[in-house]
Amino acid sequence: MATMHGQMLRWALGFDWSRIAILLSYVVFIFGTFHLAFSGLPKKAARDPQVDNGCPRFLFMFMGLVYASVYFTTDQYVPNLPQMAFDLQGSQTLMSGTVQLNIMVKGVAGIVTASLSDRVGRRPVLLICTTLLMIGSFLCGCATRIENFIAARVLQGLGEAVEPVIIAMARDYFPNPEERLKTIAALECMDFLASSIAPIFGSLMATVFGWRSSFFVLSGAWGLLAFYGLLYVVESAPDSEKVSDVKDLRRIITDPSLLFLLLTEACILGALLVFDANNSYLLEVTYGYSPLFSALVMLGFGVLAGLGAYFVDKLNVGSVLQVAKLTCALYAGTGFISFFLGLLFPGATSYVVGSFLQASLMMMAFTTVNVMYFEPLEDCAGLAAACEVFVQSVPPGIISALATRVAVRGGAQHLVLCQASVCIAAGMVFWLGYAFFPPATLTYSASMENILTTPERKKGAALAELAPEGSSMS
Repeated sequence: MATMHGQMLRWALGFDWSRIAILLSYVVFIFGTFHLAFSGLPKKAARDPQVDNGCPRFLFMFMGLVYASVYFTTDQYVPNLPQMAFDLQGSQTLMSGTVQLNIMVKGVAGIVTASLSDRVGRRPVLLICTTLLMIGSFLCGCATRIENFIAARVLQGLGEAVEPVIIAMARDYFPNPEERLKTIAALECMDFLASSIAPIFGSLMATVFGWRSSFFVLSGAWGLLAFYGLLYVVESAPDSEKVSDVKDLRRIITDPSLLFLLLTEACILGALLVFDANNSYLLEVTYGYSPLFSALVMLGFGVLAGLGAYFVDKLNVGSVLQVAKLTCALYAGTGFISFFLGLLFPGATSYVVGSFLQASLMMMAFTTVNVMYFEPLEDCAGLAAACEVFVQSVPPGIISALATRVAVRGGAQHLVLCQASVCIAAGMVFWLGYAFFPPATLTYSASMENILTTPERKKGAALAELAPEGSSMS
């Protein structure tokens, strides 16, 4: 049916207009970029006083929808990759590469968008990115060849660089570590709920209307989100004047503790992307299951990961650092179990069981590491988020691409072992690089449990008293 729709699209229009539309979109985007580069950035709007009163419920839901829809945009078409490869005349490597390339583009562009959000404000960057996603999604649905689809996915990747802006907004509205832990956990729950539903949505839409239809629906959804942002989102970035992005970047990349936390996140999400980009081919092509079955497996994976994010703040084992030690160790343990399952009992069952074990601990480990990374970086939350998204995107994309090549050349078992090995690496990086050699500010982390249980924490007084001298912690 999808092939018929592509033929009807070309027949109705008489020519492949999607290439012209993509070229026009790139011309407009490049012209706007050069215009800003030569005329200067617009002045940042003042921080809205409403931000100090907390995050309104509808704004938080909006942030969650934007954050979750970034991943929904990719996950919804993953079950349809084999059919799309046939319709767009692309190979398995190219189609899986559209997932990996999109993630890497998002990571690189995120450095720019997050830094811009510190300089010109969160709101204008948010609006530009959601508009790009609306356009890119529409052009993906119109693509008739693989090269057109890849170009449209790059536009989507540029728009998906809104992710660090949402993370920075969460830092703006929730300066307290415990509140931010719950906020990040809630965002991750919404993300994985959307990621769980996305494959089912994409599979059903492809079955009934063709795979293009889901991209058109997404384009409309992103348009509505952009319109809501235009009407109701206020500026939340701090009013402090930015001194130097280079200085802030040097501060992040020269701090070993921050680097090891980022590398831990990269490994955690590397395993996720290996699963995400290769699940459909492994189950549908290698093991002969239907697209709906692979979508259901992705649903189960997302539900388990979302439950992990939901329950992480309910682990009463001490400070956030103690929770991170426990969850990262258990996550590495799931990697060992998955490795031996894949080695001793190769097949679809061991692959699914191992992946589900990984999912159950994945977001628990990720959320706690995320909170510890952001705590000392309040004054450059946008750039910090950009560095995080870059590390979450480019290294995992490379890991996933290598895993795909291993699967193509060595078979399904090698892919399963690669995915498990990345989980093991995440736990080892955290323990060897951070937990065994804690930073000098560990006195703050060790005292966090006491801080988070005092009534004064709501006003931030305890944090101010215990923060190291010269620290930018709130």
